[in-house]
Amino acid sequence: MHSQQFLNIDRLLAQTVFFWQFSAFHSSDYPWREIHTELSHWLDGLSLQEVQRLKLNPEELAIKLSAYIPQLLELYSLTQLPELTASVPGFPKGLDSGINGRKWQQITKLSALGAEFYKPENGWLEWCGGKGYLGRVLAATTGKPVTTLEWQQSLCDSGQTYANNHQLSMMFIQGDALSSQSDELIQEKQHAIALHACGDLHINLLTKGISNNIDAITISPCCFHLTQSKNYLGLSLLSQKSALELSKDDLRLPLQETVVAGLRTQHHRELEMCFRLGFKALQQSLSENEAYLSIPSIKKSLLSDGFEAFCHWAAEKKELMLPESVDYEYWFNKGELAFISMEKCDLIQHLFKRPLEVWLCLDRALLMEEANYDVRIGEFCLKEDTPRNIVIQAKKQQQ
Repeated sequence: MHSQQFLNIDRLLAQTVFFWQFSAFHSSDYPWREIHTELSHWLDGLSLQEVQRLKLNPEELAIKLSAYIPQLLELYSLTQLPELTASVPGFPKGLDSGINGRKWQQITKLSALGAEFYKPENGWLEWCGGKGYLGRVLAATTGKPVTTLEWQQSLCDSGQTYANNHQLSMMFIQGDALSSQSDELIQEKQHAIALHACGDLHINLLTKGISNNIDAITISPCCFHLTQSKNYLGLSLLSQKSALELSKDDLRLPLQETVVAGLRTQHHRELEMCFRLGFKALQQSLSENEAYLSIPSIKKSLLSDGFEAFCHWAAEKKELMLPESVDYEYWFNKGELAFISMEKCDLIQHLFKRPLEVWLCLDRALLMEEANYDVRIGEFCLKEDTPRNIVIQAKKQQQ
């Protein structure tokens, strides 16, 4: 049972909610500036390079921050999940066609874990399967048929063509994983598997799987904020008693933990954030209003045109008039300072991203345990392959 681990993490997250339940982007200063002065002074003394280095060394960060937030060491320890491994078989040549290296590592390791955990009598159900990359590996290595449910018809067509050309026992079904029609695909003596199915999509698989007495489920959850509910609705009985109230913004927090980017990508991110924060300060000054105007995604090539060009582009998108006498250098400097402050706020939030993700995954594990499934939870691949590397596996208990 995972109940005690969940309760311990829940208690610590509730005790420390002040340090993580806020938006770093919208914070003009540390929310704890006046209350936790020693922590604020420590952060003020950090360079941007030191902040970024500490993010890559969570254990060192947990030790340093525990001087100011004592719960962090226990929280860090509680969220170290076991590594779940299985022997990865050999594959027919060309099976990795169209799949990049990181995605291939995720697929091969998850499929091997699934096959070792439970070999289904009635075959596999690949939930929200795209072109069926995971399903093609399962079909080729287990000899069991695969049914792939996917919303986009073009992906179904592409996946079915590949399967037919390579004599793989796969059937693609175009359909909505949230609809009642998808219930018909879930059967007993079947193993459903989903790699990075988002929010309600993987929740629906769990709840429908329970209702239809499916034998086994293997999921790697993702995008917890993609849910129809305004605030998080606990799945298990324990989470429904939790004092935590999670908004969609809170549910986005785990997704901000990303794979280490190359220097060029990192530079683009920093420059874009400085531009956005500088324009935010300019826009709020002109309107004398603290409200933030959400700016759409940009092409990275726009960054090379400079901050002034970015401001004119953003103003045009939001139908704003910029005066002729704008000191763009002043507002860009404002953006740079705001970026450093944001990164320091995010450094504190950083150590709460994984605990919140583990809390959410344990809630899913507990839901399955309450329905008489044996459940294990752990990491199925390296964080370098994907930061969303948690897997939950549930198998129906024998009556």
